[in-house]
Amino acid sequence: MFSIARLKNWMSRDKGESVNVEKLHVAILAFPFGTHAGPLLNLARRIAAEAHKVTFSFFCTNKTNAALFSGSNDHDEFLPNIKHYDVHDGLPEGYVPSGHPLEPIFIFIKAMPENYKSVMDKAVAETGKNITCLVTDAFYWFGADLAKEMHAKWVPLWTAGPHSLLTHVFTDLIREKIGSKEGTQIANLINKST
Repeated sequence: MFSIARLKNWMSRDKGESVNVEKLHVAILAFPFGTHAGPLLNLARRIAAEAHKVTFSFFCTNKTNAALFSGSNDHDEFLPNIKHYDVHDGLPEGYVPSGHPLEPIFIFIKAMPENYKSVMDKAVAETGKNITCLVTDAFYWFGADLAKEMHAKWVPLWTAGPHSLLTHVFTDLIREKIGSKEGTQIANLINKST
């Protein structure tokens, strides 16, 4: 089971040896669409609050970072050991949307992982610290290879995982309360709540 204490313990040791936490640099690569970035930032904030000597770099698009980080400062307003970096969204100069809602997502995916790599190099140069741990959305197929190239640990996270797991754990309870036949039980539940 994943926990902050377990991640902190994992980050603080390398093959049984003590590590200077001031040299640790955690890079968080967030998918900017849907609700992926928020949970990753919340996790990073919880860990950063406990590991205040560790450097955290949060990578996402300018639009998402602007929504998640208030103010114009490039550091987290509460935790100075978290700095956000803007990755290119892949959209060409003068981009005019076609109207298809998935088009920006497809364009962003085509820009990966190069859009992350260039900004990660900037973070390493600015901090003077190599990235020692890479935290990504689990579907970032390039995360393992990128971590291996950097000699860093990789932590893939599926931010929706707990909800899917709970649905499976409580299947019997859900069927008992809502029913397993389409429509009838659900309609009754809706009518009771209105």
